[in-house]
Amino acid sequence: MKSNNCSPKLLPWLANKAGISLQRGEALWLDAQHHAALVTGATDTPAYWEAAMDRLFELVAAECLQADVDSFGWRRWTRFNQSFWQAPVAVYDAFALNNTRGWRTLRPTQLGQ
Repeated sequence: MKSNNCSPKLLPWLANKAGISLQRGEALWLDAQHHAALVTGATDTPAYWEAAMDRLFELVAAECLQADVDSFGWRRWTRFNQSFWQAPVAVYDAFALNNTRGWRTLRPTQLGQ
């Protein structure tokens, strides 16, 4: 039998992706469980757990959106740049190699020397 106090294993990952703290994610999970109990009228049933997870996703999305609004758009920009710089090194190597090849095609005679 599942305990109502346990949080889903994906909660740390979900909180990290949404940019919220794990403590806030746990608070949202408790709210989701309370909402699911009110909606389904039962606990520890498949419908209860489905309603709790659905509500958790809604609450996390709302929290993420609110954090984006509070930062005046900077939060989304910094998250994009952070993921951009974590791209594989092979992409940067390919870009640098193509750039070098492009300059090699221009011979000194073509540059006016």
